[in-house]
Amino acid sequence: MGAVLLISCSPSKEVVATIDGKAITRAEVSARLKEYREEGSREVPPPTVQQDQFSSAKAVLNQLINEHLLLLEAQRQGLLVDNKNTPIDRQKAMEKVLSRLGKEVPFPNFKEARAYYNQYIDNFVVAPRYQLEHLLLNSENSAWELKERLDKKELSMAEAGRKQINGARIADSGKNRLVTAAELPPSLAKILPSLKHKIISPVIATPYGYHLIRIEKRLPAGNIPFAEVENRIKDTLFAQRLQNNYQHWLKQSKEQHTIEIFHQNLTDL
Repeated sequence: MGAVLLISCSPSKEVVATIDGKAITRAEVSARLKEYREEGSREVPPPTVQQDQFSSAKAVLNQLINEHLLLLEAQRQGLLVDNKNTPIDRQKAMEKVLSRLGKEVPFPNFKEARAYYNQYIDNFVVAPRYQLEHLLLNSENSAWELKERLDKKELSMAEAGRKQINGARIADSGKNRLVTAAELPPSLAKILPSLKHKIISPVIATPYGYHLIRIEKRLPAGNIPFAEVENRIKDTLFAQRLQNNYQHWLKQSKEQHTIEIFHQNLTDL
């Protein structure tokens, strides 16, 4: 059975690790670091002090080791042929290995999702929510003229938006879903608590234009019903299981291979 060895001497200053004798070089670590820094990655920020630089290099080395282990598994499964594969081939092979690992993980059921919801009920608290009819216009005068017609019930808000009366268009917020005040411009959010049910608001100006809103449904603050978050909970639990399964496989894989790491060769990267 193999092991991860942290040793103080290395066959070459250019070698930062070996897996079953196969080298991972300073050049590989340096190239990956360069990619992250050019992309402005938050995971591997540009080093400001030597310790930060060393920590970033260690993180990238660990990532490369994990990728090499995935490639070894891909070769074992016949997904790759040594020295006859492109970077795209290697990437696809690693993805296939991960996909096969994922097939071992059961998707959470209703009972498991419900248990998670009950255990973490405080995480499913929501502010008051509203279902709105919401029209947006470019002209303040046009907005007031339209409001007068709406108040007289000459037409409905849906009809005004559908026919673009006075240039009105249906805003993409609140009609087909519940929204919180935090999702709306401050001027709209401010009026919601005092706006009566089914009453059209005054014309409200925002940087986006001139708004008319009407509350169709108002739900008080409280816990989000389980039915609304069941799928999200299942996705969360499944992602956790996938990660745990991958980490378990990774631990086993590291025990099956001889890994030597030469941290002193990571300096100045």
